[in-house]
Amino acid sequence: MKRIFAVVMAVAFVFSVAGFAVAADNAMKAAPAAEKAPAAEKAPAAEKASKPKAKAVTGTGTIEALDAAAGTLTVKGKKGSVDLKAGKNVKLDSFKVGDKVSVTYADGTASSVKAVKGKTTTKTETKTETKTETKTTTKPAAPAPAAAPAPAPVK
Repeated sequence: MKRIFAVVMAVAFVFSVAGFAVAADNAMKAAPAAEKAPAAEKAPAAEKASKPKAKAVTGTGTIEALDAAAGTLTVKGKKGSVDLKAGKNVKLDSFKVGDKVSVTYADGTASSVKAVKGKTTTKTETKTETKTETKTTTKPAAPAPAAAPAPAPVK
């Protein structure tokens, strides 16, 4: 039994060493391709890898300032004002100061600006109460009839 266990362990060791050798060989083949790439191309990739993408935020507010030619706008919402630069696909020509808008942005760049029509809708809950009253009245008991006179003694 000990010999079988020793043989199995030896085979596992050989496979693990062989696996490391194959991985090292593949890494050596990939390394020259990375060395051939110019240093200028490596730097932006490293910057992109180290900077996490900012999470997109969506909010509604009123346009306080707008410069369609420069592609900038300031939106005031519930949490304060935000200065934004319009993204590639955002057109600010149809907006004016005072318009209510819904804006999606990240890192100070708006990816979407849409007009909000009418009033902002809010959820309202209405409760109706139905009261059912049951009145129970208790009438005083009728006066007890007068006691019958006791029979007269018989003589």
